Amino acid sequence: MGERPVTLTIGTAGHVDHGKTTLVRRLTGTDTDRLEEEHRRGISIVPGYAELVLPGGRRASLVDVPGHERFVKNMVAGSTGVDAFLLVIAADDGVMPQTREHLDVLRILGVERGVVALTKIDAVDAETVELARLEAEEFLEESGIRAPVVPVSGVTGEGVDALLAALDELAESPAARPVSGLARLPVDRAFVLRGIGLVVTGTLWSGEIRAGDTLYTGSGLRPRVRGIQNHGRPAEVAYPGARTALDLVGIEAQEIGPGEVLLSRPIPATGLFDARIRLLGASRPLQHGARVRLHHGTRSVNARIRLSGGGELEPGGDAFARVRLEEPLILLPGDRFVLRSLAPQVTIGGGTVLDAAPAGRRPDPGWLEALESGDPARIIPQALVRAGGGMDVGELALVLGKEPEEAVSTVGRVPGVVRAGSMYALRETLEEARERLLETLERHAREHPESPELSVAEARRATGLPAALADVLMEELSGKEVRISSQGVSAAGAAGVPPELEAEARWLLEDLRGAGHEPPSLEPTPALALLLRWKEAVRVGGSMYAAREVAEKVIEEIKTACREEGEISLARLRDRLQTSRKYAQAWLEYADERGVTVRIGDVRVLTRRHR
Repeated sequence: MGERPVTLTIGTAGHVDHGKTTLVRRLTGTDTDRLEEEHRRGISIVPGYAELVLPGGRRASLVDVPGHERFVKNMVAGSTGVDAFLLVIAADDGVMPQTREHLDVLRILGVERGVVALTKIDAVDAETVELARLEAEEFLEESGIRAPVVPVSGVTGEGVDALLAALDELAESPAARPVSGLARLPVDRAFVLRGIGLVVTGTLWSGEIRAGDTLYTGSGLRPRVRGIQNHGRPAEVAYPGARTALDLVGIEAQEIGPGEVLLSRPIPATGLFDARIRLLGASRPLQHGARVRLHHGTRSVNARIRLSGGGELEPGGDAFARVRLEEPLILLPGDRFVLRSLAPQVTIGGGTVLDAAPAGRRPDPGWLEALESGDPARIIPQALVRAGGGMDVGELALVLGKEPEEAVSTVGRVPGVVRAGSMYALRETLEEARERLLETLERHAREHPESPELSVAEARRATGLPAALADVLMEELSGKEVRISSQGVSAAGAAGVPPELEAEARWLLEDLRGAGHEPPSLEPTPALALLLRWKEAVRVGGSMYAAREVAEKVIEEIKTACREEGEISLARLRDRLQTSRKYAQAWLEYADERGVTVRIGDVRVLTRRHR
């Protein structure tokens, strides 16, 4: 297959009319303004894309995002998945509002590597260029970003070589992206090409996509990849970090568009998640319960922020919060998002997803701190306790934000966690459950020596574990400390039936045999329970009990009468048994319960199975 090519996606950023598109055209030869309106107005409205060949031979993707304040939402979508920034500041204008907002967005998204292009140096004198450079460096220092400032002209080409050299240095240490595991591609464009069909584009966040793969959408559709292109060139594999175009079949154009996510396996969307949110220093305080616009990937939805401690979040501060979305999104732990106010529409902060499927009414700070630490030794034990004792691999993978195979390896390195079948649990949890089960079984055997078994359902409840994990525990204990039979679950060391109880049961059985067709009414006793367990006695109805062999003879009598006469009435059975209506009625109802007969009016007939 060869070595995976180095992929670098660079997002341009900066104030409107600072020359981003002109500079990209100078660097790549590509005009990224695709819309007629963009050419007419002279500004970018939607993100544009171009390939950049760097001096060292590496190829990078340039994303030219809009700079106008009205299109910052498109800038956020275009910045999704970028590895580094190319911040454009015009020498004749300096740092402007969208310069600051764009850099804020990039920092929120975790993009802190980049280069500053000081553009339009052909339009000002050398002194102005130097002042603009100093202002840009001061701005970067205030923002906590270290990046070179390179004077350049997109019109004359002056400084382009120096800018390319600075970008080439970035490409020497590309951002690490997971190659294996889940493939995620947020779609930023979808269109139909004549002779090809439906094409979608985006920056592949993680994993790999190959021609022939079946993908999944958040809405449950399953398109197949017929072909892959990278900047117009056919490819067999799309690698993480690369600008990717996919030719899809099995899906209609109206069923997919910008904002959709393509996945290599289905992931449930969520409308609620817990996160660490951070407010920008220039923002207003954020009130508990505030309604905002949340940007994630190439989608944006309205959301409500409920701060963990209530009250309000001060500018520059951070806090745990529960976020309720007005439309569901596909989120994984570690995903970043941007928050913008609804009015005025400005970027106010952002955050990181910690728990994409939170439990409980409020965020649990201790749990979120463990998730934020990224330490499996803290996360997994808490996750198992919160789940009620045990979790399967798939559940743990979602908590860890990993693929199941990777989760298995991670969990295996955490002390005190053991695998039980397909489940994982804390060793101490299983030991406590074992003790609870054995104590319950032994107590039950003492109190009910005639029937020392618990039903499987009762034994599961005794462990206090999820049913699947309880079954695994009982299976591991079977033959050692517990007995599992058709009658239920009992302690392996449970004492046998006391001799005096067995004798009492034998005397009772003789009484039932002597009663014949007229079963007596009995109160529940250990002796009767023992006979029922031995299947030597049956309940005929209500509190009436009969010996098993007596019941079998009565059933045969009913069958014979029905076969001879086609049916049997209460009076006919009474006469055949030479008993009273009371007992004849009880025996007929017993035959109905056994499925031997069915009542039709005042008579019974045999069911099909017994004819």
